Amino acid sequence: MATHAFHRIQRLSRVLDAGMRTINSTLRRASALSGQARIVTGPNNEKIIMSPAGEASYPETLIHEFVWNNIENYPNHVALECGVNGKKYTFAQAKDATYYIGRSLRHMGLNKGDVVALVAPNLPDTVLGFLGSSSAGLVVTTVNPLYTAEEMPRQLLKANAKAVITSSAIASTVLVATRACLPRETPVIVIDDKTGSIPEGLIPFDDLITRGKSLPSVNPDTTCDDIAVLPFSSGTTGLPKGVMLTHRNLVSNIMMTQSSINVFQPTTNTYQEVFPTFLPIFHIYGMNALTFPRLTFGGKIVTIPKFVPETFLNVLEKQKATALYVVPPVVLFLTASPLVKKHHFEHMHMMMSGAAPLAKTDVDRFYEKYSIDPNVFKFHQGYGLTESSPVAFVEHGHKYSSIGRNIASCQARLVDITTHEDVSTTGQTGELWLKGPHIMKGYLDDETATKNTLTEDGWLKTGDIAYFDEDFDFYITDRLKELIKVKGFQVPPAELEALLRMHPDVVEAAVIGIPHARHGEVPKAFVVVGKGKKPTEDDIKNFVKGKVSDYKQLEGGVTFVDEIPKNPSGKILRSKLKQNYKS
Repeated sequence: MATHAFHRIQRLSRVLDAGMRTINSTLRRASALSGQARIVTGPNNEKIIMSPAGEASYPETLIHEFVWNNIENYPNHVALECGVNGKKYTFAQAKDATYYIGRSLRHMGLNKGDVVALVAPNLPDTVLGFLGSSSAGLVVTTVNPLYTAEEMPRQLLKANAKAVITSSAIASTVLVATRACLPRETPVIVIDDKTGSIPEGLIPFDDLITRGKSLPSVNPDTTCDDIAVLPFSSGTTGLPKGVMLTHRNLVSNIMMTQSSINVFQPTTNTYQEVFPTFLPIFHIYGMNALTFPRLTFGGKIVTIPKFVPETFLNVLEKQKATALYVVPPVVLFLTASPLVKKHHFEHMHMMMSGAAPLAKTDVDRFYEKYSIDPNVFKFHQGYGLTESSPVAFVEHGHKYSSIGRNIASCQARLVDITTHEDVSTTGQTGELWLKGPHIMKGYLDDETATKNTLTEDGWLKTGDIAYFDEDFDFYITDRLKELIKVKGFQVPPAELEALLRMHPDVVEAAVIGIPHARHGEVPKAFVVVGKGKKPTEDDIKNFVKGKVSDYKQLEGGVTFVDEIPKNPSGKILRSKLKQNYKS
């Protein structure tokens, strides 16, 4: 493996140096027309929509090597800075710390392929904890730091975590969860986030860096096709599953995206892009669409542990932010809050929105309120899944109802859900399927779910229903998948249903997502109670409260029903519940 696979990446569209590989070579000729998407026929008569961006190249390297590949050009620029407490690392310091952390983790007895659970808010050390684990040949499972002590054990056990990295703000909660499900000797490492003391007996994160300086180097013998990260996703149905993403998945997706959207300036002695990072790094969007790509190209990541309006706006102003990665509710906040002023966008040239559709009216309202020139400040939208590392489509501010076009080297198909035939005409809908080097290896220890989502020849079934227009811009019209998206977070109905059935008065329960102006969707429960039982809506809501994170609360309400609609095999017909709710 070439740790020096390439040395300079100054422009996103630049063809990389020796050590790079070209992907999708079997379809190279079919996609040769520059700037124009084409439908080609695959080996099994598939109708494949090729990317108008052509093919991307990426290096045969690991994610931590890739992120630090070019730092000799800006070693003393700040790479990571906490927007709250000011702790910072230059690129040179961050790279060194990555390898020191890896050495210390291996010295603790962790072995190649062991899983480290990263349960921390956005902090500079959160990023270093991930990349340091990677440098030691370890696998990271990123855990939502908002999880309760009752929610965490499921992922810790499923991933078979051998160590945990957290922060002092949530250390007590993490310790309860860890002690409940992992061996007592499991190392628990705590980042000092300046919010409180580190509990006695736990390992200060800074010690990993200090001790690692005097430890021998690690040769993890990792390959590009080894698993790098295990984020958890519900996929199209069911409870959260570990998504096995390899180093190749992460690195290729970064280069595929950058080959398709070239909007950032290179880092020089006098200029550096600055990215306030409040999107959670545990989520694939914050991780591999924002943090890792922007570090790779010399950007400054300013971490924000929690979205607090005053803190967020202070970072925009103080750090002279040049670009923002957001979700639609944040765009609504920027146009509605009296705290937001035009000067907050003085140095900014771009906003990327993802996780849910962004309405044109919301963009127009932003431009109008602050008298901003759309030719100077651009909005973009992205579409993707955890299972695609994540980016698959990018829209460049021309058709806001669209997800845009598939990025370089991302092949797409539409498959009719009734006939299972490929769709190749404009305006006709089908389930969106994706293929490329960014598609996951599969779900951890779940062969059935993997086979239901990945075809034998590598097509990922997204569960989203879409069509394309005459320009090959794609539009999502519906989804087969059942998971609820609250502020971009996944809420699997099955998880809430299992919890509701634990209520002593509840016999059956079903949960769906209903529209919400600020959050996109919120969970709503339909409940069948036992004979003679008369719980109130508040009884049910309060039973759920405290057992799950705030965004999983039953904000959509509770409806008591006589029966839950099911198909002959007993599967809940959530689509019917949604239809009944709308009517």
